[in-house]
Amino acid sequence: MLGIVEKDVDKAVESVQEYYNNIDSNIDNVIQQIEMMISNSTDDQIMKANIRDTIKPFAKQYSDKHKDLHGSISKIGKTIDKCFHADFGNVPIFELFDKPEKLKLIYMIICEDLYRQGRMSIAQQLIEETNLRDNELFNVEKTFLEEINMILENLREKNLVPALEWCQKKRNELDKAGSLLEFHLHKMRFVQLLQMGNFDEAKVYLSNLRQYSILNGRCEQAVNELMGAFIFAQRDLSKSPYKYLLEPHLWLQLSELFMQQAFQQVGLSQDSPLYVVMKIGFQALPALMSIVNAMQNTQVCHILSKDELPIEVDVGQEHRYHSVFACPILRQQTTDQNPPMKLVCGHVISKDALNKLSIQNKLKCPYCPLGIGLDSCVLPLRHGGLFLVQSTDFFYPLIDDPYVMGKIACANVLSDIYAMGAIEVDNMLMLLSTSNKMSEKERDTIMPLILEGFKDCAEEAGTSVQGGQTVVNPWLIVGGVATSICIPSEIIIPEHAVVGDVLVLTKPLGTQVAVNAYQWIENPDRWNRIKSVVTEDEVRKGYKRAMSCMARLNRTGGKLMHKYNAHACTDVTGFGLLGHAENLAKYQKNEVSFVIHNLPIIAKMATITKACNDMFSLLQGKSAETSGGLLVVLPHEQAAAFCKDIEAQEGYRAWIIGVVEKGDRTAKIVDKPRIIEVPEKDTEGELW
Repeated sequence: MLGIVEKDVDKAVESVQEYYNNIDSNIDNVIQQIEMMISNSTDDQIMKANIRDTIKPFAKQYSDKHKDLHGSISKIGKTIDKCFHADFGNVPIFELFDKPEKLKLIYMIICEDLYRQGRMSIAQQLIEETNLRDNELFNVEKTFLEEINMILENLREKNLVPALEWCQKKRNELDKAGSLLEFHLHKMRFVQLLQMGNFDEAKVYLSNLRQYSILNGRCEQAVNELMGAFIFAQRDLSKSPYKYLLEPHLWLQLSELFMQQAFQQVGLSQDSPLYVVMKIGFQALPALMSIVNAMQNTQVCHILSKDELPIEVDVGQEHRYHSVFACPILRQQTTDQNPPMKLVCGHVISKDALNKLSIQNKLKCPYCPLGIGLDSCVLPLRHGGLFLVQSTDFFYPLIDDPYVMGKIACANVLSDIYAMGAIEVDNMLMLLSTSNKMSEKERDTIMPLILEGFKDCAEEAGTSVQGGQTVVNPWLIVGGVATSICIPSEIIIPEHAVVGDVLVLTKPLGTQVAVNAYQWIENPDRWNRIKSVVTEDEVRKGYKRAMSCMARLNRTGGKLMHKYNAHACTDVTGFGLLGHAENLAKYQKNEVSFVIHNLPIIAKMATITKACNDMFSLLQGKSAETSGGLLVVLPHEQAAAFCKDIEAQEGYRAWIIGVVEKGDRTAKIVDKPRIIEVPEKDTEGELW
């Protein structure tokens, strides 16, 4: 819109310039013609007729051009009316003026502004007409304002004497405030002496200023500049490097400095309230009009129904008169009823936010990062009330299906985010390393399938892969980064386990055993160790079950954690069930311990590990899992409903595997845990 107006303005300016350039030269030509007619003519009547015939077309020509010029200028106003909404009728808050005391306040600030400008007679007339009393205005003597305005008027006329006399009277107060007003006045007086050519007096002045600088340890640079100016002034100061000392705007700056220091002495701001209100009002007007347009049928008075705007309007640093704290969690300005509260870590939030975030009179600061001890980093963003939940993970391929391997890698990365209760993932990056030992054909076949599997799993999770990194090295590595931007209510801080809670696991254990047993089919030495307790078909089926588990997302479990008030959670991966349970227990605020009684394990995997003397430490809970389930701490009364709900939504079971007892933040598996075969009964043609 502004571009359209600027285009019309540029066109009008160009027309005006062309008009005046042409008319000047053409008038000169007409004058020359008239002068020639006068000098050559012998008949006055003929001369007058010739002059009239010369002037008339000229006048008509420029009259027509003037009409065109007026049209182009008028068009600017029409363009502005067309492009910009000029109806301010809905913006004013008329309730501000609906009572006599409010109007009285308006008259008072107008009078103060008039007093500040030295227009005493006008202010006095307004006081009489509005029945105000002098003591209702402000606690400043009118004689003070008259004196200040007299000094300012003299400064406008470049007379420094009254200002210097005032500074001498107020020297003690100015020195206490650290003011340099008197120095700047003397500096300007020194420049005046140079301009007048009074170099002897200027030399004495310069000596005094230098002595002031030495005694006070200030203004040394300014005095050095004046010394340089003194040398050049004896020739021509206006053509010297110090010619900036002669610039007129320095007098305006000096007047503003004097006004600021003078009003500061009596506790008043440099600017009058009327000026400040008008300036801020004009700055806020476009924003207010935008709000009105957006609200359409909503009454404008609702905007200020709580004495505050629904949006922030930047009025500049100079108009910030008091500190304001807005809670970064609730994004609300604090009040006397909802004051800011400082946490022991040093972060500050509002009292309302403190109450909402507290659980059982305990609070984890949402702005303190969780660190690397658990699944994801949780960090506050610089934008109020938002947090970054992010995790990265990668590993070497462990199955022979590249597409499923891509899905497993993606699900594994996402599990760390879901363990924090964050369900909506905003972006993923993929990390992929292809092996330099692979042939070109192998790379062209395998890598696209891994990429496709990762991408499809991300889409299943409701997110997408927007970037990543691919490298070549001796090993094939696949992984990624998951990022979620959350508000505090979307995050479950994993530290609130209490005595009486139970532990729930959402996927069976034994993926490492299943993958290794499948590989042993091609290794006679290894296969001979287990062939007496398991058939090849059972191993292959266990392998498929493991792939199915690893590729399945933990998103449903993460979502249900909010519904059933989970107190803590982690996902089970490389450290095994017990390792992750121990990490989670260490992080709890309460003095609790986790005791695990049940171990749900993929069918036949417990038998295989026993035949190998538990070489995988599966029964001790130390067998590594890949993209394992969520280990969720739930209230006892909610756990069964959680398990039932997750089975109804996914078609897969979850199990209550342990309890939370009073303890020293440790975790253990009982000596003889109950082994739950998953599935409990094998069905021909079905995995589960």
